[in-house]
Amino acid sequence: MMKVPESQDEIILVVDDEPAICLLVKILLEHAGYAVLVAGDAETAAKIYEEHSTQVALLLTDLRMPGMTGLELADRILRWEPRMRVLFMSGSDAATRGFGCIAKPFTRAELVGKVGEALAGLPQPQLRAAAYGS
Repeated sequence: MMKVPESQDEIILVVDDEPAICLLVKILLEHAGYAVLVAGDAETAAKIYEEHSTQVALLLTDLRMPGMTGLELADRILRWEPRMRVLFMSGSDAATRGFGCIAKPFTRAELVGKVGEALAGLPQPQLRAAAYGS
């Protein structure tokens, strides 16, 4: 069973440097009833978050991106909002410092299930730049 958001005020911010992945994730999540904003890089994502901070419920980001990594982006956003939910996407077995991670490639059911778990409010660790050597 898919989790349907209570309102469109609950936005998922999707970040990936691969446009096809952003589009696919956006379509899958919108089909499941979520409101989605996308960014092709971490800097753009940070700007989008600043504009929509009261509505973004989940940061769904690729771990490895040119420039700022997904871990660095999450750290930045968590400084602004320590209760922000974070879910990483990765094509490798990268360390996520205890945060949830969905391995690429994933199915629609896996994506929607992981997003639902992340939004359900399960406890998350605090991410700190020092934890990954920045």
